[in-house]
Amino acid sequence: MYTWEIDQLMKVRNYLLENDEYDKVCKTSPQIDHVKYRPFEDDFYIHTNDNYEVFFKVKKYVKPEN
Repeated sequence: MYTWEIDQLMKVRNYLLENDEYDKVCKTSPQIDHVKYRPFEDDFYIHTNDNYEVFFKVKKYVKPEN
């Protein structure tokens, strides 16, 4: 996933990603050079090698009941 794709996804999702979307972004982007979780803000930060920066949240995972 390239920077422009990450940017597009963030805008469509209003900077709130599902767990699997966050995982996909992190695992498939060759341009990400830094990911950071900020616990006091409860958000994430991504920086890419082409100087794209974004702050976003990831939805809390709720384990389904059996």
